[in-house]
Amino acid sequence: MDMNRILQVLVGAVLFLSSCSTKDNNETSVSPEMCLTDSLMQVVSIDIVHTRILIDELTLNGRVTFNQEQVVQVFPMFGGRVIAVNAEVGDYVHKGEVLAVVKSGEVAEYEKQLKDAEQQVAVTRRNWDVAQDMYNAGMASARDTLQARQELVSAVTEERRLKEVYSIYNLSDESRYEIKSPITGFVAEKHVNKDMQIRSDQGEELFTVSGLDNVWIMGDVYESDIRKVKEGAPVRITALAYPGREFVGSIDKVYHILDEESKTMSVRIKLRNEDYLLKPGMFTNIYVQCESTDDTMPCIDLHALIFENGKNYVVTASEDGRLQVKEVEVYKQLRNRCYIHSGLQEGDRILNRNTLLVYNALNAD
Repeated sequence: MDMNRILQVLVGAVLFLSSCSTKDNNETSVSPEMCLTDSLMQVVSIDIVHTRILIDELTLNGRVTFNQEQVVQVFPMFGGRVIAVNAEVGDYVHKGEVLAVVKSGEVAEYEKQLKDAEQQVAVTRRNWDVAQDMYNAGMASARDTLQARQELVSAVTEERRLKEVYSIYNLSDESRYEIKSPITGFVAEKHVNKDMQIRSDQGEELFTVSGLDNVWIMGDVYESDIRKVKEGAPVRITALAYPGREFVGSIDKVYHILDEESKTMSVRIKLRNEDYLLKPGMFTNIYVQCESTDDTMPCIDLHALIFENGKNYVVTASEDGRLQVKEVEVYKQLRNRCYIHSGLQEGDRILNRNTLLVYNALNAD
């Protein structure tokens, strides 16, 4: 016997034992109503009906895009021939990981300059040592010593500058330089292949790398709905790839410009992308909650609502514990609650757990 069947039997038994009764001349007569007892309260729960501002839910078409704050484009710093490509679109790369290697004549020139600078440092250091020895022996002037020292400082400065260039641009021996990922993330675009000739002044990036820990959901708002959306409005998002699953967030930016072709305004939602479930390019549905009017209506949890034969019902509980089935008219149904146009009012008590089982037991006859 499954759990629902067990609960149904239990609720039925409890309701049978908890029938409201009245005594007349020491005799007991059972009314058609049932009472809310301590035993029944163990399997149900009670909600108090409150009136709330009427919330509308606007549906937008959306798409997943990269978080542009985490997107980095990698351009070539030197021209040359690509001798290795180590990353493809979709690969996960760490910061500093080598994406490609280029053999370059420009790097060869820097390599020559660095070797010349290292040799110059050795020569000027030797001259400085000699100048100091001669000065100590009275064979050279302080001016000669100072000049030798300045030449050494200049040579060391030039060597340090070239080594810094090597470090910044990831240059190495044999006229090569390595193109490394500046951030940790996924390779979103790749425009380079092995043996390709590249130039340092080309306008197209070689790689685009982006993190996917956070993504943007971009939604399109038609002119007729612009007044309904605002920054901070709560949203829920669904994607075709994950039926039954919802992602929750809020609008963090409204772009107050209409697209000339589609005549829509864009809104943005930033989402934490756990397990990289949301992929850039995915289409989504965005459900925006917005206050449509200043009107208020009784609002209840969807678990309290029962639909049967084209009508909606709730189970009410009076102050003295009497249970009764009551028909209601639903004005609007949202994700987990609904607004009641008639049948309930502020302060009414209704069941919101195992309601269907109680409803069936009350209508068993």
